Amino acid sequence: MRSLTILAALLATSSALAQTVAPARPGTTTVYINGTPIQGTVVTVGGKSFVQLPMTDLQKSGALVAGGSEPIKAIQGCAGQPLFNGAVRLTLLSAGLKDDRYAVTFRVANGARRDFNPAGDADVNSGTLFAASADGQVQPFNTWDDTASPNRQLTPGANLTATFTTSGPPPFTVTRILYRPTDVTLREGRLDGLPFAPVSAMEFALKCK
Repeated sequence: MRSLTILAALLATSSALAQTVAPARPGTTTVYINGTPIQGTVVTVGGKSFVQLPMTDLQKSGALVAGGSEPIKAIQGCAGQPLFNGAVRLTLLSAGLKDDRYAVTFRVANGARRDFNPAGDADVNSGTLFAASADGQVQPFNTWDDTASPNRQLTPGANLTATFTTSGPPPFTVTRILYRPTDVTLREGRLDGLPFAPVSAMEFALKCK
């Protein structure tokens, strides 16, 4: 089984994906991603400790796995183009550096036939949005600038404008903005009447050709 190598230090800082790391038997460790335990193997390369995690387990947990031979399937479009996954319609209105942070602004619309909260019911929040490079590097957004928006209920057809920012400038050239709702949200949403499509993740290319 192929595995993805992740720096232990990175796991400790990426709170959007990994909440805690607990020791297991010698030579292994259990990493919790989106609440799902994944057992990995501790390896040492060049004096640094790494954790190898099975790719299939990462994908099942809803973790963002960018690049590689099995990229996440997603609805793809351009900035300014509305993308729809059966429940929520997202339009990337702007993206770029703002002071010392990277900011994106979305129009978020309810495309379902029932009221829902975009952040809670559709996972449109800072934990599921990422700035990405052409070679698969990612940086999560961690601030929703409008503190009232995450708790707002949208009726069918209604929309709001939301701006998300990173904690600092990405150390790479941003070419795409990613939206990655978790498997748990999609599964529970479908059971609760939100008609998420089989492919519900989205990718917005900043320079479409």
